[in-house]
Amino acid sequence: MITLKDRARALENKFAYEQDVVFRAAARRNKLVGLWAAQLMERTDPIAYAEELAAWAVNNPSSEELVTQLRRDFDAARVAFPEDGLADRLNAMLVEVLADMKAAA
Repeated sequence: MITLKDRARALENKFAYEQDVVFRAAARRNKLVGLWAAQLMERTDPIAYAEELAAWAVNNPSSEELVTQLRRDFDAARVAFPEDGLADRLNAMLVEVLADMKAAA
């Protein structure tokens, strides 16, 4: 017989698992966004930029903050890209990453 404590433990485990998946997906997405952005900005070391952006995003997990940071970097590199396009690109990449993770599971 499943007790209330067992059910609560199962829900806690499910929540922890889902949060882990979301964190890993966001980290992968952020690195991919960094590679994409580095290419647009014609950076000489796109991997370093992608890793720097992904590390920055760990302390600034909001997608809005990431869009703002990308906007700053694009402005500094004189890359014209619409801000709405950045948010759309982030969302599309997250969907792709989640689909890849689901397919690999």
